[in-house]
Amino acid sequence: MPGDRTARRRFAMRSRICAAVFLTLFLAVAMPVPAAEFPTKEVQIIVPYAAGGATDLVFRALAAATSKYLGKAVVVVNKPGGAGAVGVTEAMQARPDGYTLVTAITPLTILPHQTKTAFTYKDFDPIINVVQDPAMFQVRADSPWKTLREFLDYARKNPGMITVGNSGAGGGVHLIALAFEKAAGVQFNHIPFAGGGPSVTALLGGHINAVSVSPPEGIAHVKAGKLRIIALFSEQRMADFPDVPTVREQGVNFTMGQWRGLAAPKGTPPDVIQKLHDAFKQGMADPVFVKNAADMSVTLAYLGPADFGKLMAADHERYAKLVAEIKK
Repeated sequence: MPGDRTARRRFAMRSRICAAVFLTLFLAVAMPVPAAEFPTKEVQIIVPYAAGGATDLVFRALAAATSKYLGKAVVVVNKPGGAGAVGVTEAMQARPDGYTLVTAITPLTILPHQTKTAFTYKDFDPIINVVQDPAMFQVRADSPWKTLREFLDYARKNPGMITVGNSGAGGGVHLIALAFEKAAGVQFNHIPFAGGGPSVTALLGGHINAVSVSPPEGIAHVKAGKLRIIALFSEQRMADFPDVPTVREQGVNFTMGQWRGLAAPKGTPPDVIQKLHDAFKQGMADPVFVKNAADMSVTLAYLGPADFGKLMAADHERYAKLVAEIKK
């Protein structure tokens, strides 16, 4: 009937209009914000470790310095667990719009070889590398071991008796400790924590014998005379501690450290990556951040997106071989 046909035409037209409106709204929500408009809200950095660790300290300082160059607040959110896997997985699953970033550090290229993870470095777009820092073992100032030789002699005579804290099983400083014990021919008792900060707290409280850490996590206590560096894994002595020899100088052919940068979920628009890179690079050069980095005894080591990506790829292959060697 004519009335029915008219009603059907009206219904069809309304359906098309509703579909068009829905599609327009969907595209408005789903389409990434152009870099010219980015950012329109705060940017979040996921640190996959507890507060107080090296990564947390470095990127809180950088976030504070970068906010004024980006034009919006940059905030750090701690998501510890699984030696970093919990926070990294959450970052990987975030919308690739530039508003959720993650600290991309050495364990990103280690964990996939140590355990089953939902991610590899290929699931992220590199933004910038910020620092390179040496690894070390620290002990309490009143520790019975005054030299590396005394420390290792005791470890050889008492396998598994020296407890060494780390920021999480399978993480960077844990792997460093495993590699060092293999190079030195000793065996430690490795104790995982939710981050470097908690491991240092345990050492200060006398609950463990040593920690495998990066400088920011305990260097203030070393300077205050509460802790001592018993093993330094850098190629050269640290400027802040010229009297502390490297382990290589003391007969153990071993060097190792960590890099720390930022990455975004795979698929983040290149122009947004570039805008983030430019702002964080300015933050790296900010005098306040430069001083903070010096106070933490870390070395600024800038790399842009392309070169940082090459570093990740190279270390992914390097650590695959190292983990396989350690497991033998």
